[in-house]
Amino acid sequence: MIKTNWHTHTARCGHAAGTDEEYVLCAIKGGIKTLGFSDHAAYREPSPGNRMDFEMVPDYIQSVRALGEKYKDQIQIHLGMEVEYYPDQWEELTWYRKNLDFCILGQHRITYDGPSIYRVSDSDNLMAYVDALEEGCRHGLADYICHPDVVLWSYPGVDETVLLAAERIADISVRYNMPLELNAGSGVHRGKREFTDGVRYAYPVRAVFEVFARKKCPVIIGLDIHNPADFLEDTWLNKALSVTEGLDLKFLDDFDLVSAAAKRKEEFF
Repeated sequence: MIKTNWHTHTARCGHAAGTDEEYVLCAIKGGIKTLGFSDHAAYREPSPGNRMDFEMVPDYIQSVRALGEKYKDQIQIHLGMEVEYYPDQWEELTWYRKNLDFCILGQHRITYDGPSIYRVSDSDNLMAYVDALEEGCRHGLADYICHPDVVLWSYPGVDETVLLAAERIADISVRYNMPLELNAGSGVHRGKREFTDGVRYAYPVRAVFEVFARKKCPVIIGLDIHNPADFLEDTWLNKALSVTEGLDLKFLDDFDLVSAAAKRKEEFF
């Protein structure tokens, strides 16, 4: 098991299980030394089952901060959000950026009211997804890009457009010194299925990480925890790592994301 995980959800998002304290206790038992909570960011319009309601944000903040104090002798706990680049939610995004320890960029829709990234099957929306990532990084809204290849969930298979998108994401990573995440969440939890390029996980996708390796992009492992018990086994982590076996990836082990976030916030805000 890795010692640091910045990608941890809570039951507030509507598709995770367990109490906040259970996440902490299981993380400690699983050997985690630095735990970052990064539940799906709330916006003014509710979206049950996808993200917490806006009214839940104060409780989320209070709970994570209290747990950080309670367990400070056993684990470092940091407060973050998994945000998207939605320019029409700018007030909320900038508030999270200024007031939380860190933010990770996990685009789940092309635009706030636009198509889900889990339903992207055409090149135009694939590139629009990359555009959104680039804008989020250009505005300094986050500290790493999580599951950068999640957009391939419904895409038919690896083709020239996918490789071009991977090149663009890699260039964004290098330009903005933005780590990319090797994600051990739903992509591997749901198992392998058939695409035009063969049987594989929806994500992570080896062809994409081959580009990241060649471009020397910094990579962070994210467990994308939605159940406290997942801290107690390496099954999903090992499956994600198997996708990139043999690649010369620039892994950032035990990276201090909070310090990096402080520098980025100072630069942009």
